[in-house]
Amino acid sequence: MRVLASVLLASTFASAPMLGQTGTIRGRVADTSGTAMARVAISVDGTSLRATSSDRGEYLLTGVPAGSVRIRARLIGHTPYEAWVTVPAGGEVRHDIALTPTPISLAAIDVVVGSRARHTAAEELAVPVDVFTSEQLAQQGSPETGQILQALSPSVNFPRQSVTDATDIVRPFTLRGLSPDHTLVLLNGWRRHQTAVVNTFAYGTNAGSSGVDLNAIPSSALDRIEVLRDGAAAQYGSDAIAGVVNAVLREGPFTPFLNASIGRYATADYPDDGTTANLNGGWSTRVGRGSLSLFGELINREPTNRAWADIYEDAGTGQTDSIVGGRVVVKRNPVPQPNHHWGDGLERDVLTMFNLRMPLVDDRTREFYAFGGFSFRRGNGQGYRRYAGNYRNFTEIYPLGFLPEFRPDVVDASLAAGYRALLRNWAVELGGSFGHNGFEYNLRNTLNTSLGPCLTTPCAPGPDGILGNADDPGIPNQTSFFAGRLVRQELSTGVTATRSLDLGLPSPVNLAIGAAFRYERFQITQGERASWIDGGHLASDSSDAPGGSQVFPGFAPSDETDVSRTNFGFFADAETQLSRQLLLAAAGRFESYSDFGQAITGKLALRYAPTQQLTLRAAASTGFRAPGLGQSHFSKVVTNVIAGAPVDVGIFPVGHRASRALGSRDLREESSVNLSAGLAFSPTPNLTLTADLFRITINDRILLGATFDDDTTLAILAREGITNVGGVQYFTNGLDTRTTGLDLTANWTSQLGTGTLDLTAAVNFTENVITSIDPLPPVLQNSAEPGLIDTVTYIAITEERPDTRATLTALYTRGQWRALARASYFGEFSSAQPGYCDLCRERYGAKTLFDIEAGYRLGRFDLTLGVRNLFDTYPDQPSSTRVVDTSTGDRALDYNNNFGTFPWAAASPFGYNGRYVYARVGVPLR
Repeated sequence: MRVLASVLLASTFASAPMLGQTGTIRGRVADTSGTAMARVAISVDGTSLRATSSDRGEYLLTGVPAGSVRIRARLIGHTPYEAWVTVPAGGEVRHDIALTPTPISLAAIDVVVGSRARHTAAEELAVPVDVFTSEQLAQQGSPETGQILQALSPSVNFPRQSVTDATDIVRPFTLRGLSPDHTLVLLNGWRRHQTAVVNTFAYGTNAGSSGVDLNAIPSSALDRIEVLRDGAAAQYGSDAIAGVVNAVLREGPFTPFLNASIGRYATADYPDDGTTANLNGGWSTRVGRGSLSLFGELINREPTNRAWADIYEDAGTGQTDSIVGGRVVVKRNPVPQPNHHWGDGLERDVLTMFNLRMPLVDDRTREFYAFGGFSFRRGNGQGYRRYAGNYRNFTEIYPLGFLPEFRPDVVDASLAAGYRALLRNWAVELGGSFGHNGFEYNLRNTLNTSLGPCLTTPCAPGPDGILGNADDPGIPNQTSFFAGRLVRQELSTGVTATRSLDLGLPSPVNLAIGAAFRYERFQITQGERASWIDGGHLASDSSDAPGGSQVFPGFAPSDETDVSRTNFGFFADAETQLSRQLLLAAAGRFESYSDFGQAITGKLALRYAPTQQLTLRAAASTGFRAPGLGQSHFSKVVTNVIAGAPVDVGIFPVGHRASRALGSRDLREESSVNLSAGLAFSPTPNLTLTADLFRITINDRILLGATFDDDTTLAILAREGITNVGGVQYFTNGLDTRTTGLDLTANWTSQLGTGTLDLTAAVNFTENVITSIDPLPPVLQNSAEPGLIDTVTYIAITEERPDTRATLTALYTRGQWRALARASYFGEFSSAQPGYCDLCRERYGAKTLFDIEAGYRLGRFDLTLGVRNLFDTYPDQPSSTRVVDTSTGDRALDYNNNFGTFPWAAASPFGYNGRYVYARVGVPLR
């Protein structure tokens, strides 16, 4: 940080002569008929200067560098505008802009989720859509696209969790508190593929779900993000139950740029850590009549650790440390504290993206486009510590015990291409996309207990004689393993045709029809033999040692699968103005899956504007979601900590003989009904208010059921010859849910002195309730199993995300200066603590976090300093965790929070890392 500050200071003095060499551009934006156009975005190339035209079409740009500059104007549904303007030093120049409507919606920039008809702004739609610009994305002080979106939209949750295996590295987001796979994600309007990871833990997300990895999309490559807060399965297909997120890439030509940022957590109670460096850039060039844009981003994030010292750690010496308030006051053994990890892991990311748009004729009625990217992530996460004397450890290998470590490699790749043309008054688009996500399980600092304490040669055989016999001479133990690989691939193709039809109604009808085909593939590849074998060696306490690599037994040959399915869909939607005030939109969709059947969905939306200032809107739709391939075919033995003890739990498909023995049933699709109603009100030209009520009911919701592990269950499994697991989970359609809520937004813009003040507020109230849970299968009716889902899952669905989220942002710009202040409110939430107290519910109070950021444009450099979580706010500490001075002999009386070593919520909605300080510098490359 000192080095960066010195660089920034030196740049300030070096550029001092350039101060004051600025001017002003003023003008009016109109269409080709001369009608004023509001909400047009005007920007100056190579700077952060941006203005939005008023209702009278007027705009003002101050602090513009003197000399010749290029300005751009952009409005959805119109041809992008650019021009060179000469700005006098200390003076003002007038430049009026005329925008030309595009003949057809050919470009990615014309995509706005919620309608296939031509609109010039989200406010014209019959459903609520938030549009977040690239400038807003850059003001959040984070390189993570998922975290940026959460900061901008209170409807989005992106919790931080730890000790959740693969979910530590690939974190899913949720919309309106529903499952990650209830939100459809698009990139430039094309469906984005899901991750290969199946979330097997319920902390921070619904167990058994799979989402889209937003962090594989570099935020620096985005022109904007659109969030449709309404059900849209009939318009866009399966998964769009909670809504749709559409990420739109920048397109050229634009001035190439390079941005660098660095930051770290600077907290009151922990050593500074989590240093994150980010380097990103973009370059654009003309290609024929079009342009090619290339983007790259590098992220290097050091880990954070918010674990407290362990009162039971003795390193095998019998001597524990004296600990007060989670910190060691007297050290008595050689194991460093904290000995557990609770926080972010190490992460290295390489992200790339490209966007090609090439009109084939001068009138832009034919166009080829392509876009896609590649990302590689190496992450890091930890499990639970194995003590020196634990039966899952051998002191010959780890004399002081060990903390097992995930070190996965995640590869994400995508490619889309298509052709758009105007054919006989039909705007036709034909294209396709391919997406690949691979997650490779690499483990370090661990062992396979059943292979014994020998690392160089096989150990002597155990009592069953497996090792060392003639058929299997045995294998030595290892401290690192390749534990297997997950792969998910999606191939989509489709054709859409849109035209305006005169059907005798007051206005033409915009009709869109289309067909789509999708191929999906899910693959599990077994790990190396040492990662899954049960070698038969006894544990250090002479008990039967568990097989497989510790913390995550590798995927065994019996887990391997390579399955695929296809889906055909046909859709139609229509939209028209029945009168000057009333807009009607309707959509219908038929989809057929090769593995479960067909579904028909529909949607009806109305928009009524009795005055220019007031708009009323309402929508009703049905939706569905087919069981994911991972939900249908995922198979794995995982190590869960239940009531303080590690237990090997088999997570099996419903067709597995263990699942069938315990009463599993074939999965079927989820169905939903989405109702919404709202209004948008602009009492003055610079103030807009919106309010939207919604209600979403989901029947036959798919999730990973409870862990069945009582004596009756184990006896049933034993009769089937299944004795290698201590419990079983399988997927089920076992419950119905209802989600109700209210979204409120407000935006006010005003001239303040010679600058502009923008105030934006957003509030989300959401309540998720379970309306029905299926009873236990008949075979378990007389068992001690508590139900089809456990407390952890119940809390994860209904209470783990705050019912209330709110943000208030103030942005002031004046010349070269800008300042931002933001308050983010997170309401009360609950969490079931990991592993040790599955029947416990910890309640956490509401918190408000404050962020600040200041920026200054110094010559060619754009400099920014900021602080996230200014007042170093953390979640409440669980009431039942008591960490005391162990020299007195006092011990915590419950198992909660891993005996006090995990002091914060298992899945905090805003994390538990504390204050983050950062600096950023951006520079145009020409």
